[in-house]
Amino acid sequence: MTATKEQARRWIGVFLAVVAAVVLLGFGYINAGLNTYLPHVTNDQSVRPGQAKDTTWFVLLAVWAVAMLGCAGFPERGRSFWRAKGWEVGAVIQGLSGLIAAVGVGMAAALYNIGPADLEENPCRYAGSCWPHDPQMYAWMVPGLVGALAMFVMGCLVLWVPWWIRVLTPVVLWVVAVFTLHAIWVPVLMPIFTGPPR
Repeated sequence: MTATKEQARRWIGVFLAVVAAVVLLGFGYINAGLNTYLPHVTNDQSVRPGQAKDTTWFVLLAVWAVAMLGCAGFPERGRSFWRAKGWEVGAVIQGLSGLIAAVGVGMAAALYNIGPADLEENPCRYAGSCWPHDPQMYAWMVPGLVGALAMFVMGCLVLWVPWWIRVLTPVVLWVVAVFTLHAIWVPVLMPIFTGPPR
């Protein structure tokens, strides 16, 4: 491959990684949006039912998984696929995207979960406690933070791990965390959240 073609390939890889990183600016919002499908307990202890998972839920999950893959860039040329390292630029973009996504998860959770004390309405059922407002919010944040922090860590390991591990690890961890949260929400967490403050 000529030097010009290699440079073009690198620029295309950088462009695609930057586009994916821009898409990841909305990661926190999407992570919070996936959680709107879960039932949740309001501050007056009524339960708002969640929606049944539809095509939109799976499309959102898939689009953000692809964005997480894309922001890592391409593998380097000249080595076997299983041993190829990633480009340093892709690792930097992946790491920064992970930090931005983590901040986005926190900000989206805060925006989605403005408490009744903030709005001076819907008084909390328990005196001095808006249980389970905060614990529910933290539980919703877990999958997003797992995926975002995995992106940051994998971006830092560009020189030590093969490209395919660095690219797939955050996506797999995030998707598994999302499915795990949705699997345990009703049978395990809802009984805790509908009970008295802990």
